[in-house]
Amino acid sequence: MLIVPTKTKGFNIIRNIPIMGEAGEGWLSHAEIEYQDCKVPSDHLLGARGAGFALAQERLGPGRIHHCMRWIGICERVFGLMCKHAVDRDMGDGQRLSDKQVIQHWIAESRADIDAARYYVLHTALMIEQQGAKEARHHISAIKFFVANILHRLLDRAIQVHGALGVTDDTLLSFWYRHERGARIYDGPDEVHKTSLARQILKAYEQ
Repeated sequence: MLIVPTKTKGFNIIRNIPIMGEAGEGWLSHAEIEYQDCKVPSDHLLGARGAGFALAQERLGPGRIHHCMRWIGICERVFGLMCKHAVDRDMGDGQRLSDKQVIQHWIAESRADIDAARYYVLHTALMIEQQGAKEARHHISAIKFFVANILHRLLDRAIQVHGALGVTDDTLLSFWYRHERGARIYDGPDEVHKTSLARQILKAYEQ
């Protein structure tokens, strides 16, 4: 793993890649880069030679739990928007949207989802603190796909509750729906984490 200053000879940005949910100069977070006979001093090496993968993995555990914390924050904001709109929306028949049983069920399920995600993340954070990220790695895998999917469910429900307003940019919902769809892909797609966790669980039964 190397630090390569962008002004180094042979460092070429081919293009900035447009990412779903990201727009404007401030969002140029991904680029296609070409290294052509690019040389940097040996002191630009991060960590030991050959240890780049291990270094990346060391960052990924805490990085994944950080994502989960951020997603829970978004879930709380989305939950508030959904409940407020349900209470404020007059259906024109003397009832509010919040009087509808299906909306009440979505609100109840969403509250349970967020709380379950929060306590699972707190449990994993405590395990990292007490035993280290390596011992907690399977819990880290679990919360990564678990919380990402709860976020996706919350956003989908909130957009549905808002109706046509939900797919406009008059609320934050459509932005989050686009931007956070990547939550189930980056730092390892759901399927990789599920496979890793399942293999670990099945080991005990194979023995």
